[in-house]
Amino acid sequence: MSGMGSLPARRRDEESDWHDLVPANCPHCSCEFFVAKDDAEIVWDPGHAWDEDCTDRDCHCHVEPVVGARRAGEHDAG
Repeated sequence: MSGMGSLPARRRDEESDWHDLVPANCPHCSCEFFVAKDDAEIVWDPGHAWDEDCTDRDCHCHVEPVVGARRAGEHDAG
């Protein structure tokens, strides 16, 4: 029996629509966050899930995490 392979991670946005996720790294602290594959402006920040090599735990992606929405002001998803 053959395996199904790896399926992309999926999460719901703030409007309950499903999106495949693509990993990205915060340019400010280097932690991994996710963006919607079909709309890179929709992000899921790590919040209190710091990466081991995080350089700034006071970064906006930790203290004001965006979860399944567009980031106000700046566009870090890239």
